[in-house]
Amino acid sequence: MSINKDLFNHIYENCVSIITNSSDFNIKKKKVKLDLAYQTLSKTEDHELQEFYSIVHELRFYQYMKNLGKHIIAADDNKVGPDFTTELGYIECVCASKGATSTLERKCLDERLNQTMNRYIAALPRLSSVILDKKKKYEGYLRHNKIDEKKPCIIAINTSIFSNEFNSDLNLDLILKILYGIGCTTMRFNLETNQFIEDAECESRLYEDTGLKPPKNIELQFNYFSEKEFENISGVILNNNSIGEELKKEYFCLLLNPFARCPIDASQLEGITYFQLNKTDAQYLTYCWHNK
Repeated sequence: MSINKDLFNHIYENCVSIITNSSDFNIKKKKVKLDLAYQTLSKTEDHELQEFYSIVHELRFYQYMKNLGKHIIAADDNKVGPDFTTELGYIECVCASKGATSTLERKCLDERLNQTMNRYIAALPRLSSVILDKKKKYEGYLRHNKIDEKKPCIIAINTSIFSNEFNSDLNLDLILKILYGIGCTTMRFNLETNQFIEDAECESRLYEDTGLKPPKNIELQFNYFSEKEFENISGVILNNNSIGEELKKEYFCLLLNPFARCPIDASQLEGITYFQLNKTDAQYLTYCWHNK
């Protein structure tokens, strides 16, 4: 598949502008990395080139946080550690890709994307795998004392490679399922009145704790945030955007871990849409969106 050279050149120039206008020394150093990735993209015409998407994601994320007025410092790419340090905590960026083209998993994913009913299954393991990979990275940083254990650790996921493969909020729905076990929409039923309870302010969802990863139907565990092994991850940012074409649905939101060892300070989240646990009772967990 060939690439839209004018479009990708525009993206490249936009990234160069971010680098040029930054006073952060480590952002300026990313020009070499950007040039190499863009040269490879132009030569191979690989519209899914991970190296290009990764550097673009980092630079756009940096600019987005700057536009929000957040203090953000880029890490030295030659040193081990998260991509950014911010007033929210550490940020480790990652692009959720479709995977290597030659694998059985990728073949299955492409087949599912051509099916109306099974498209969501294709993205589920791709999103869950990048979260697990970055969790392990943070564990390594902490184990080798590369970061301060008293600061929140955040994973920032970019879905630009396959955002337009899905309609509306599907990537967000999948992340909610992976992190909290929040499943499909349902309704509460009142046994006393023998009626469904309608609440315009609160949407009811089923709880789902497991799913299947095709093609071998390996069991996928959901509700990551309830597991003790995820206590070091304070939150996950989902940036649903697009590089290659006009996006049908764009959003940038932060999903907070209610059981994090180092919670994110909500007072620092002005201008950022975030999702958090509000209350619990014997039957339900109630979550709320803020700044939406």
